[in-house]
Amino acid sequence: MGIQFGIIVVVGGGWFLASEISGYVSPWSQAIVSGLVRYGYGMEGQKETSVVLFREEHLTELGESFPVSYDRHAEVLEALASYQPRAVFVDFAFVDNRPGRDVTPLADAICALHESGTAVFLAVPRPSSSKGGGYKLRDGFDPRCFTPVTAAVNGEDGASGVLTYGTGAWATANPGKNERCCTYVWSPAFAMYDARRSAVMGTLLDPMATPRMEIIWGHRPSALNAKWMNCGARGAGALASRLWRHAKRLIASEPPLEKAVCPQTDTITVRHLLGPVDADVRRAITGKAVFYGGSFAMAETRVASPVYDDLPGVYLHAMAYDNLVTFGDDYKRADRAGLTSSTAVNGLLLMFTALLVLVADKPPAWARRLADRLAGVRGPAKVVVATVAIGCVLTAAARPTSWSAVILSIPLLLVVGAVLHVAATRPRPTPPPRQFLRVYAGALTMLAVAVALFLAVDGAYGIEAALLVVVLPAYVAYKTFVSRDVLFMATSVVLVCAAVVSYLPPINLGPRNIVAYLLFFDLVRRLLQQADRIAGTYFDLRKQHAAAEAWGVSRDTLRAVDWLFAMCLRGDQEEIHHEDAIAPRPPDRVGFAAGRGGGHGPRDGPTGGGGLVQRNGAPHRAGRPL
Repeated sequence: MGIQFGIIVVVGGGWFLASEISGYVSPWSQAIVSGLVRYGYGMEGQKETSVVLFREEHLTELGESFPVSYDRHAEVLEALASYQPRAVFVDFAFVDNRPGRDVTPLADAICALHESGTAVFLAVPRPSSSKGGGYKLRDGFDPRCFTPVTAAVNGEDGASGVLTYGTGAWATANPGKNERCCTYVWSPAFAMYDARRSAVMGTLLDPMATPRMEIIWGHRPSALNAKWMNCGARGAGALASRLWRHAKRLIASEPPLEKAVCPQTDTITVRHLLGPVDADVRRAITGKAVFYGGSFAMAETRVASPVYDDLPGVYLHAMAYDNLVTFGDDYKRADRAGLTSSTAVNGLLLMFTALLVLVADKPPAWARRLADRLAGVRGPAKVVVATVAIGCVLTAAARPTSWSAVILSIPLLLVVGAVLHVAATRPRPTPPPRQFLRVYAGALTMLAVAVALFLAVDGAYGIEAALLVVVLPAYVAYKTFVSRDVLFMATSVVLVCAAVVSYLPPINLGPRNIVAYLLFFDLVRRLLQQADRIAGTYFDLRKQHAAAEAWGVSRDTLRAVDWLFAMCLRGDQEEIHHEDAIAPRPPDRVGFAAGRGGGHGPRDGPTGGGGLVQRNGAPHRAGRPL
């Protein structure tokens, strides 16, 4: 069993490390997380964040060409200053020296905005990867009027396919001028949150103790955006059209979700800003953190969000800042160090999944003995155990420390013991004929009701609500009442609980790819079941044909084949001594290991367990003395 466990862990490590495999199911995990977050994500960040967007059509309307002139940018910043925002991030890097263009009006507008009480953050080219690498400021700008930030921070290496948002980089301004190294150039969201934190709490972020973020995409509707954006749900339409659209997404291995059209962040355009004074514009800017960026065809970064259609890159920074305001210091980390690291959590989940795979269908003798002891625990002891588990969770939540992960592991280990108990003791009776027909008649009725509810909810509220409200509960009901796959449901619950524990304070990791774990569990479980059946058939044939000549191979080769098939046996069979399983004895003196279930003839005994096995001269059945 130890060898089986090691093989499964190695295969699982390859499964999760190979992005080509686990990446296919990452969007499904992120879709589930986003669907749940949609109803629980706070509004604090949305209330403090706005985007000012310079759109493609504004070039013609304002008589501009791309790139936008410095004079026009200066006009936008002057208009922003009149509404008194708390902070402004300019997502345009002014690095080109344009012949015949004067940078003075833009530099003056930046300083005027700063002098009006607004914190100004200006994008600079990404510093080089080495510590102390330089970035060049535009000639003519006064560095006292703004804070430089690096805007190239997005990636897609999150644990669940979410976008990872970096914190910044060490750099030296204007290298080559004998400046001392080094200054930490924050990313826009962290820089603006650092300034907010300093004003509110009087403390600053530590670059060495601030890990990268995995962005959680909120989905709160914006009344301001609904006024001028086409925010209608794209799920509306004829039944056949909706089903065909869902089918195409499924064929493309994508969740059939209708991505939102309008972002969560309140947005106004440059035309709104430069137009007459408007109450909506004032509410969107005054006292807010404003992100000023562009949306130009083939000229700026797009964000592939799991919740929204492709968005201009400025929304990545706005959503990251929204996360920091909403979660505070408990924002979701892309990684951490030590026992709370993403690698450690994924490794523990993988080993737990591998253990459950091995005890899923044919629990070994040690698991049954453990289950017998757990079943014999009396009521007061169970109350004590439950109290300890709840106390550990409350302690970790009330006193977050570096040992919180160890404290939280205690209730998780107790849950693992409970799942092993379920795996080893759940009954497997064969239902009588009438009950068999009732169960599957109920299954067909359940399917018909689920399809009708799915179509109704999908048409009224969209595919996201249909999946969460109809498909997921229907699948749980099928697994519980029809297929009676109690272990799969118990495994799902434990994996989800582990993911929630890692998501919540004090661990604060990004969402785990639970869909990949469950898929891995079910797939490996099926393969092991098939391997066990094939191994049983092989050892039945070995009883009948013990000589190596009957197999057309040498004796040593046959012993190696015996060993390989012995590795495929499940349940009590792994306790049978290796020498007893492969020793070339006469067929009348040895019976090869067998598991429960039909299809292997003489291996089935009156108890439904294995056949007789010779061990050290004493007859055994299924690893226990007769």
